[in-house]
Formats: sequence, C-alpha cells, structure tokens
Amino acid sequence: MAIQIKWTESAKDDVREIRAYLQANQSPEYARKITQQIKNEVVSLLAHPSKGTHPAELEELELGNFRQLLAGQNRIIFQQKDNVFYIHLVCHTSRDLRSLLLRRLLT
Repeated sequence: MAIQIKWTESAKDDVREIRAYLQANQSPEYARKITQQIKNEVVSLLAHPSKGTHPAELEELELGNFRQLLAGQNRIIFQQKDNVFYIHLVCHTSRDLRSLLLRRLLT
C-alpha cells in the first residue's frame, strides 16, 4: 500500500497563518519560501518514512507516537498510522509545543 500524507484542517490553518504573518512582517517572497520549505519537508516523508524525531516535550506526556520534522524555525508535528502520515500541527520552534498540541487534541 502506498504511503499517504493527510493534513488536518488545523495544520493547514497553521501554514496559512505562518504565511500571512510572514507576508505582513517580512515579504511575500520570504513567506512563499518558508511555506514551500514546510511542504517540502512533509513530502520528504514519502521517500524517508522513518524520518523525524520524537519531541522530548511529548515523550514526557507519554505521547511518544508523535514525531517532528524541522523546516527552518518551524516544527511539523505528525503521527504515523499504518501507511498514513497525519500532519497535526505546524508552529515556530519558540512556541510551547506541549500546550499547543494538548489544546489541539482536546478540542
């Protein structure tokens, strides 16, 4: 069975918010570059499905089935179930990952 990538609506919103922020505070070109970096990193899972590390903050909460990729200064939090990668969250590395993900999972 082929590997698939599925983005949650909230993760899609995260990328749109990052892009809008960068367009307003940097430049449209920079926003496109960072957005493409994020998408490229996610697509790299198709060729390298074991890629990614377990975020320490989530292992402490016994959520070790989540992994992360880094795209510049952005974290991409995902989960693999069988041959499907679910992209749950995209955020700047300075954000509090634990509270963001818990809030996302509880809503």
